Amino acid sequence: MIAKNNYPKSPTIPEGLTKLPNTYKFKAFFAIVAIVLFFALYTSLVVALFYLTKLAITYPMGSINKITILLKIGAIAGAGMLFVFTLKFVFKLRNPTRTNRLKLDSNTHPELWSFVHQICTETGAPKPKNIYVDPDVNAYVSYSNMWLSLLLPIKKELTIGIGLIDSLNLSEFKAVISHEFGHFAQKSMKIGSYIHSANTIIHGMIYDRDSWDSALESWRASDIRLSLAAWLITPVIWVIRQTLALFYQLLNIMYSSLSREMEFNADKVAISTSGSDAIISALWKLDSGFDYWNQTLNHAYLALSKEVYSENLYVHNQKLHEEHLPHQQKKLDELQAHPLGGIAYFTTTSTSKVGMYASHPPNDHRQESAKLPYIACEQDLRSPWILFSNPVQLQQTVTALVYKEYLQKSPTEFSSPEDFEHFIAQEKLGDDLLQEYHHTFAERHLHLEPIETLLSTSDAITAVSATTITDLKEELKKRMQPFQEIGILIEQAVAIAQGTATSSSFHFQQKEYTKKTVEEGYLKLLEERERILQEDFKQWDIDFCVIHLHLATRFDSRADLLHLYEQHAYFTELYSTVNRSKMAIMSAFQELQEQGQFEEGDQVKFSNLVREVVSLLNKCIQKIDTLNFSPLPNIETKQELKTLVQPSGELVVGSGNVFENQRLENCIQHIEKAIHSCHRIEQKSIVRILSHHKKLHEQLRASCVDQVV
Repeated sequence: MIAKNNYPKSPTIPEGLTKLPNTYKFKAFFAIVAIVLFFALYTSLVVALFYLTKLAITYPMGSINKITILLKIGAIAGAGMLFVFTLKFVFKLRNPTRTNRLKLDSNTHPELWSFVHQICTETGAPKPKNIYVDPDVNAYVSYSNMWLSLLLPIKKELTIGIGLIDSLNLSEFKAVISHEFGHFAQKSMKIGSYIHSANTIIHGMIYDRDSWDSALESWRASDIRLSLAAWLITPVIWVIRQTLALFYQLLNIMYSSLSREMEFNADKVAISTSGSDAIISALWKLDSGFDYWNQTLNHAYLALSKEVYSENLYVHNQKLHEEHLPHQQKKLDELQAHPLGGIAYFTTTSTSKVGMYASHPPNDHRQESAKLPYIACEQDLRSPWILFSNPVQLQQTVTALVYKEYLQKSPTEFSSPEDFEHFIAQEKLGDDLLQEYHHTFAERHLHLEPIETLLSTSDAITAVSATTITDLKEELKKRMQPFQEIGILIEQAVAIAQGTATSSSFHFQQKEYTKKTVEEGYLKLLEERERILQEDFKQWDIDFCVIHLHLATRFDSRADLLHLYEQHAYFTELYSTVNRSKMAIMSAFQELQEQGQFEEGDQVKFSNLVREVVSLLNKCIQKIDTLNFSPLPNIETKQELKTLVQPSGELVVGSGNVFENQRLENCIQHIEKAIHSCHRIEQKSIVRILSHHKKLHEQLRASCVDQVV
């Protein structure tokens, strides 16, 4: 039995709170109709093609000659190919294998199991067969065997994300688990299994291309006397795929609509055990919970390059939560009261309209549903970790799973928590400075004029004051405003295209763009965004550099700052070269695809282009060897720098056809990793420059506050 003081209080609820509404039953009915229609169509198709194949085999040939023999073979082969096409995807149905979770034994974690069973008793839901934990910020319910669940009353399983436990208090945790048990009680979950099965079959038939398609293509390429049947069944395959594509859309629209109703109903179950606020405050906290866990995971990935491994990543995840707790509390204090009761965690936004394929309602819609009626309940602010036996050991075990499944590593030796925190601190070094400059360098390169030009312009400056620096920052703020406004319009355009925007159009440059013309407007926005990045910041960057060079000359650090500028210029060159390399390869590949079928000569030409692009990229990478490198946070040596950009020292494509042995895929993958590394390197270089500038500001204030130098 669970200790009474570890089970948060439940509210008094009105009768019928969790009763399924008519809209739920209505949508469940139509989802079932869509499933029945699909399986009836699919079964009819399989049976019809089976009999067509049987007829092709048994139909008498009449006179026997070369033509009738060829027709007989073609009929059998064509009908057989169609029959195999409709049936082959059934054999691809597999029960999902989840390797990123651990089963929790009831003897090892009795308090958690008792807590879950108490929720089952309170909600009237069936008890789970198993309880698992995985590394992430989530919780979900699933069948222990999806395919058997189509026919039999299979038990369900509960999976709890360790990141979720870090994010919530005990009442919110109870609400989230109760929400999942709301799904346990929903018979319409079985509809999801049928939808998933149907989608697997349809998606495979519409989009998958395998050895069957290769065989059909080879057959069509043979002598016309042999390939006639292949050409005849090709349009039949096209018609089948187009018909199934319509069913694919219908099934997913129907089920998405039902799924949203299921979420509302599961929320009501959560409210019945925890009140109206707990489930909504949990949703509110999950955004930051996702962010903190992704940061922790990213730090673990970046630390691999220095062989810094944490035995318990959740220690650092929890530290992130603790560091941001004051900020979270401040945001919470600023929230307004909701008219129906409690706090208004979410407000209606311009993108809170529900998309056709959205499986969850927007959070503000869930909030309104949860507070109608408003159910008050006392909150238990303790951590859910009190329900787990030996939390540290569990966290360490899941951390090992993270390294194995997510990072493809199996470390046997670990750094101390202090060393891992030091790595994180170095990685976050300068975040405040980047924010001070409105993150302008996250989206663009710092424009650097030739050193001689910077020096001559700097020497021509006669006066710099603290006011000059303030004015420079204010000017940047003004220049960032149009860029930020473009970003908001781009988000709006995307929402309109996806059908999730409450508005049906947006205005840009005195023209209105509707859903019909949203693509044109989107391209115009991207074009203007690029123009702003290329033109509007150039003069500001020049002023930014020369003003600080002038200060560096006054305070005897000119050589150091020039070196940082020169080093940054190389990093920008490297970053640009890597980006251009990818664009050149992908552009040429797209042109090749647009040709349709391409000859061996086209493949040779493309392979040579890839090798030429890679050669130029390698030459740029080799410049690291001659670089007068000034260490960056967490990148102390030239070898570390080079390994980050290209682990093997240079990108190797090899001779021959790049389409063989996944050479092209591997090449693009390495370039994409280099792009991410170059962005990180460039940001660290900017931080070094901004840190040097900050010291100059301090020296300026110390020497002569707001006086002309």
